[in-house]
Amino acid sequence: MRNNVARKAAREIEPEAAYQEAGCVVRAEGGAFVVASGATEIEARRAVSCMVEPMAGDVVLVSVLPERGAYILAVLERQGRDVSVVLEGDLHVKLPSGRFVLGAADGVTFASGKEVAVVAGEVKVNARLGSVLVESLSYLGTAVQAEIEKAKIKAAAFDASVERVVQRAKRVYRFVEELEQLRAERVDYVAKKNISLRGENTLVTAEELVKLDGAQIHLG
Repeated sequence: MRNNVARKAAREIEPEAAYQEAGCVVRAEGGAFVVASGATEIEARRAVSCMVEPMAGDVVLVSVLPERGAYILAVLERQGRDVSVVLEGDLHVKLPSGRFVLGAADGVTFASGKEVAVVAGEVKVNARLGSVLVESLSYLGTAVQAEIEKAKIKAAAFDASVERVVQRAKRVYRFVEELEQLRAERVDYVAKKNISLRGENTLVTAEELVKLDGAQIHLG
């Protein structure tokens, strides 16, 4: 009895013998792969450390463990240039120090069926051209500062609600095809030189007082 227990414990402690072979993937079905090595076909799974998804025709390195099965450790050679990195479950990339740089000659695409979140102390975006297409956008912040040479906004409706509006411009041109209304408790227009009101009909209506004051007043 003691001898059987000792032999069992020894088997658990001793590392399992393994051997490696190189072969060609002949079939890929889901997470299972068939690798041809010489005249032998080996059924193997992709090892966790092998991030490149094997494809039919790839030359791969296989580690065979008699009691556990065979695992593809790495893709050694591929005829095409396309490579897919496939991982199961969540992926966390951590850098205790240094910077993480991602570069591509032809472009970088991020795609997600749900949420893409960016959390940082500061975010910078530099590009020659930019395009943002969002069906519904919400912004919540403290301040916005923009310095642009030209701005053009086209919308079916524009609604803004603010406590104070201050605008400074050298020239202002407004073109309204139909109706413009201004409703305020007090309206004060001040011009250094001339104020001109022209129209086919001009109406000035007051409930209490209409006052005209000037050095000269011409009517008619």
